Amino acid sequence: MTIDVNFLKQGGFIKQRHPDYFLVRVRVLAGDLKANQLKKLSEISEKYGAGWVHLSVRQGVEIPNVRIEDFQAVVKELEEVDLSTGACGPRARVILACQGSSICPYGLVNTKEMAKKLDKRIYGRGDLPHKFKVGICGCPNSCTKPQENDLGFMGTAQPVFDEVEGACIACGLCAEACRFGAITLDDEGRPHIDLSKCISDGRCIHACPTGAIRAAKIGWRVFVGGRFGYKPQLGIPIMEFVPDDEVVDLAEKILLAYKNLGKKGERLRDVIERMGVDEFIKEAGVMKVESDT
Repeated sequence: MTIDVNFLKQGGFIKQRHPDYFLVRVRVLAGDLKANQLKKLSEISEKYGAGWVHLSVRQGVEIPNVRIEDFQAVVKELEEVDLSTGACGPRARVILACQGSSICPYGLVNTKEMAKKLDKRIYGRGDLPHKFKVGICGCPNSCTKPQENDLGFMGTAQPVFDEVEGACIACGLCAEACRFGAITLDDEGRPHIDLSKCISDGRCIHACPTGAIRAAKIGWRVFVGGRFGYKPQLGIPIMEFVPDDEVVDLAEKILLAYKNLGKKGERLRDVIERMGVDEFIKEAGVMKVESDT
C-alpha cells in the first residue's frame, strides 16, 4: 500500500521514527476538553495506541503508536465525541488561548469566546507559504505567549481615575497594585496615572475597592510576526485596544495578506522583514496604531 505521508500529516496523522507507527494529533481548541472526550481519548489510546497520550505545547493531545490501518477507525471514534484530527503543514493551526476573564482573576477579555470566533473564520485555511499560528491571552501576563505567534492578541485595559468627589477613599491600593510605578499619590492620597509607564494590565482597576479607577477602554493589543523554533523572534506590536468586534476581520486580513504576499517556505516574519512592517500592514489594509500610553 502506497502511503502519502504529506497528505496524512496535513490531517494530523504524523509519521513517527518507528516505521510502523504514526502519531495522531487531536485538535483541541483553546485547551478545553470535556470529560467524555477525555474518556474517549483514553479508550482510543488503549485500543489503538500505546496506552498513553502526550500533551503538546500548543494545548493539543497526541496519541502515539497508531498503525496506518487503524487511522479511519480512530477518526470515526473521535467524531463520536465531537473531536477531530488537527491541522498540520502550511495552513492556519488551532487557536491557542488562556482561561481569560471567564475564569482567571487577572483576565480582561473573554479569550474562550474569541478563540471560537477566530477558529470558525480562519482555522485550517490552507495553501499558505508556511504554517500560521495564532495565540491569544487575556492580559499582559502573557500566559500563552501571543508574542511568539505569527499573529497574537493580548487583552488590555487602560485605566482612568474618576474625579467624582467621594469616589476615591485614598486607600493607596491602586499604587500598591501597580508594579511599574505608573501610579503616584498626591498629598491627599489621590492617584495620578502616568500612561507612559502603564502596561494596561488592569491590576489597579481590580485593586480599587470603590471603582474610582476604572477601565477607560478594554481591547486587544495585536502582535505580528512572532515565532519560536530555530530563529526566535518576538512579534511586532502594531495596534492597541482593538475592540472585540474588529478582531476576527483583522485576523483574516493579516492571513490573506500573508497568503498573497508570502513566498513558499516563508513564515510571516520573513515576509515582514522582506517588505517592512509598515508596507505589509498597508497591503493588508490594516492601519498601524501607536500606543497612546
